[in-house]
Amino acid sequence: MVSRASRPLTLLWFRDDLRVTDHEALTAARDDGDVVAIWVREERDAEGRGPRPLGAATRWWAHESLQVLGTELDELGIPLLFAAGTATQIIPEVAADLEADTVRWSRRYAPASRALDEAVARELEARGIASEGSPGSLLVEPWEVEPSSASAYYKVFTPYWNAARQVSVDLPLPAVTAQSLPRDIRDRVERVRRENAHLLAEIDDLELLEAGTGPASTRFTPRSGAGGGAKESSLGEGDPRFPWWEDTIARYWTPGCVGAREAVDRLGERIAGYAEDRDFPGDPEGTSALSPRLRFGEISPRQLLAEVDALGDVGAGDREAWVRQIYWREFAWHLTYHVPDLDWRPMRPEFADFPYEDDPEALAAWQAGRTGIALVDAGMRQLWQTGWMHNRVRMVAASLLSKNLLLPWQLGEQWFWDTLVDADEANNPVSWQWVAGCGADASPFFRVFNPERQRVRFDPDGVYVRQWLEGDAGEGAGGVDAGDDSDGGAVAPIVDLGESRQAALAAYDAMKSAQTSD
Repeated sequence: MVSRASRPLTLLWFRDDLRVTDHEALTAARDDGDVVAIWVREERDAEGRGPRPLGAATRWWAHESLQVLGTELDELGIPLLFAAGTATQIIPEVAADLEADTVRWSRRYAPASRALDEAVARELEARGIASEGSPGSLLVEPWEVEPSSASAYYKVFTPYWNAARQVSVDLPLPAVTAQSLPRDIRDRVERVRRENAHLLAEIDDLELLEAGTGPASTRFTPRSGAGGGAKESSLGEGDPRFPWWEDTIARYWTPGCVGAREAVDRLGERIAGYAEDRDFPGDPEGTSALSPRLRFGEISPRQLLAEVDALGDVGAGDREAWVRQIYWREFAWHLTYHVPDLDWRPMRPEFADFPYEDDPEALAAWQAGRTGIALVDAGMRQLWQTGWMHNRVRMVAASLLSKNLLLPWQLGEQWFWDTLVDADEANNPVSWQWVAGCGADASPFFRVFNPERQRVRFDPDGVYVRQWLEGDAGEGAGGVDAGDDSDGGAVAPIVDLGESRQAALAAYDAMKSAQTSD
């Protein structure tokens, strides 16, 4: 049993909750006594437990957001430690060396992360240290809503939405008060920094930026030569020719909870007209652009819901359309809680035998925004330049990959995972499975987005396409100069949309026929 000071000490483990307001674990820790914080760049352990490793874009965002968090915590008198490795070793050892009474964290919901948190809690208990998880990233935790049918969880969004929005949501918590750490705890923190060099590091030593020099091509090795099996390690070392995050996405974002609060201040402007404007990618005010803020917990969904409720000059239709998107994110985490391996295993098991193609050249063209399909190419270059893509275009680009090009959806999911600043473990794979037709509440496979019709409908004046296919924005993945192909003329289409649609439907029919004969 470690010795205890008369004043309780909590080690607060930050994960995807990089804020100091409306933070239940932080509030509980300050109510108990003194607080020391830690953030770990986690690796999955030998048993596969832990969160999915960050992609290149999210590594950059985490580095920038953590620096802001450190400043905010410093103003509250809370030291922030950094480490990299396996949390089952780091958290218990640091907590014991600090002589902490309790370790607190915001709960996680992916099966592999839950398994790791349970292992950490057991190790802490063995050392005589308490542990406590708190809600913090969702409005409705996955077990709070259950369907009335025999199913263990909701598999269709609308029934989930109808049930989840009936669950009451508490008001956001106020900011915690600053602390003045006693001398003995400050001494312990400094001793732990000195004596745990094998565990602790400075933020720049976490290699969040060095590892983020740009995504490389992805690989996927399916079972039976099809679309549902185990995957290889997917990402290489990236393109070493230039610092991708610095030359591109850093020009478009200011990560951190301060930037999040500033973005929330503009929420009313973004939600007015949202029900209609959100589908038009050329409208810079059409979406709230808060998805990376939610992904890293710089703002809580509870805070956003309270902000929207307080907007008096926003129509009911716009308000509900925007809130519905918050609950789609909740639905994705509801599914992720119940279903492991969503990033590679199709929820509809028959798709494990879908006859996907193996075409590295087509994949590379899609990644680089060189398909000759104007709306898709514009979206892929927006993604490369900014680390973000308009949701309407995400669906169109995903449909082209998985249906017209007949490439495994997992390859696209992995590319988005590595290039999106808002890629999270739930929304990214759930959305890809929805488009590919193999997930919960999936878009029917025969619904193949026609990117030319989508362009005419949602970018009728060509504003979006011109923005991302001309000038400096015409640099695709790997820095390839795309030139001016805003009408698709400079790059010949790599696939015929009509013929490829028929080929996709034929492949789907072949899959069903093979299963029937079995």
